[in-house]
Amino acid sequence: MMAKISGVVAMALTALALLTGASTADAQSRTIRVGNWLPMHHLNVSGIIEPWARAIERETNGELKFEIMSSALAGPPQYFDLVLDGAVDVGFGVSGHNPGRFPMTQVMELPFMSPDPAAGSAAAWLTYERYGARYGEHKGAKVVGLWVHSEPYIFMRSEKVSSLADLAGKKIRIGGNVTGRIVSMLGATPVQLPPTEAQQAMTRGIADGITFPAESLVFFNIHPVIKSAIRFPGGLYTDTFWLAFNQGVWDQLTPSQKAAVEKHSGLAIAIRAGLAWSAGDRWAFNALQGLQTYTLSAEETAKAKETLKVMEQEWLAEAQKRSLPGPEILDYARVMAQSYRNERRVNIPGLKEP
Repeated sequence: MMAKISGVVAMALTALALLTGASTADAQSRTIRVGNWLPMHHLNVSGIIEPWARAIERETNGELKFEIMSSALAGPPQYFDLVLDGAVDVGFGVSGHNPGRFPMTQVMELPFMSPDPAAGSAAAWLTYERYGARYGEHKGAKVVGLWVHSEPYIFMRSEKVSSLADLAGKKIRIGGNVTGRIVSMLGATPVQLPPTEAQQAMTRGIADGITFPAESLVFFNIHPVIKSAIRFPGGLYTDTFWLAFNQGVWDQLTPSQKAAVEKHSGLAIAIRAGLAWSAGDRWAFNALQGLQTYTLSAEETAKAKETLKVMEQEWLAEAQKRSLPGPEILDYARVMAQSYRNERRVNIPGLKEP
């Protein structure tokens, strides 16, 4: 009889232990809502955000689960405030959608800073990791990733543009404040429109061209009206994307959960973004058969750099106003971009990299 009782007790204890373990696991698991304003098949979502989220889910054995929202709560410029307000647990956006709010973080948006998406994304993150706490531009949020898009071209609907003189007076669709300054200083007229309206705008003559990476041109179905493009060697500009947790949500994560997020964020997500944008451009250029492409000459590129130098000087002046070591930050960002650039010639004896 005692043996039977002992057996029953043992089974009960085992069942209790299983139930306790299950409830503990349930208590530790958490669903993170990720705010999203893009179509689910957009490169930034399907190629960067979603694989980032799934990697963390696997790393935490399901303790963290990510729900990427399929419909927008507001326009893109509102998403940082949605993160701050806790309307979403995690959000992402474009720094240039909020002019004047993140100027130091936008260092990689200065002309000719990003030679390719891997280099620019790595440099954006590494520079922020080193100096971002001193910027004070993201209070209330925990930034876990920064990246940039691939090299943009100026795509034209009909007019051949092969030199800076050809740009004079042309109406060019732009997406952000920094890009608008660049286009204006090069002699063109910036036209700010959502990308979804760009094709119609060019068809109707409201815009003559658009500044865009090739991937985005095809994604938004603008390429049917494009006839030519001009490339600025070294990368004319980039937009900086941010990915951030609400600070309160971040603070509630366990140390092991934070470690899992950080393992797949930062430089890891920058490299992931660089790979995604490079793959996107390869796909896009395959769809742009017959495109007449021009490359700005070395002489004209030097002229463009000189014309746009004032933007760097303005950025340095802003850094000085904030008591930040602007020249040091700028130099560090450039060195990191060159260190991580994708197009490097290797295994050639005696070769000296520029």
